[in-house]
Amino acid sequence: MSVQPKGLMLTGETNALDYLEKAVRFIHETEKNKLAWKWVVLALHGALYGFAICACKGTNYENVNASKKAGKFRLVILDDALKMCQDSKHMNMLMDSQHLRLSDSQKNSIQKLKEELRNKMEHFMPGVWHIEINGMPDIAIDVLDVIRFLAVDTHTYIHLNQTQQKKVKSCIFQGKRFLKNTRLYHEIHHEVKN
Repeated sequence: MSVQPKGLMLTGETNALDYLEKAVRFIHETEKNKLAWKWVVLALHGALYGFAICACKGTNYENVNASKKAGKFRLVILDDALKMCQDSKHMNMLMDSQHLRLSDSQKNSIQKLKEELRNKMEHFMPGVWHIEINGMPDIAIDVLDVIRFLAVDTHTYIHLNQTQQKKVKSCIFQGKRFLKNTRLYHEIHHEVKN
């Protein structure tokens, strides 16, 4: 009896969608398990980076190659991918293509997600690190909005079928709805109103 080879096939889009689904799954765990925030951060970063690459690559994957190092191409970093996504000339791929326009809040949230949270989690230095989670729902909501735009609204060469597009929209909606109903979100926004 021979064993049939089995494989896993990923595209840039399905990989990013998987990150998004995991982010929302962990968002739903944050009320009962604070450690879930670590996985929210890592998964949101993966989804943001993945969909930014898919949105700005166009029809040529070399658009997202930074340089050749030791004979191999390297993927552009997240900051460069987001810059390309914000460049109206670069994103003018199809008649209805749209470039990314980040609000100040979204810029700050992405910076916090990347610099203050994800990079430190991914490259954790031995020791103790206390992470303030009060602002996490707002960071996540901002990043989810950017992910939705990149995945669904840029109208570039992103290859998501209708079912996958619905899944993106559903994940974003569910994640934001849950976050806006958390104690953390209400504590921060109640204090702001007073």
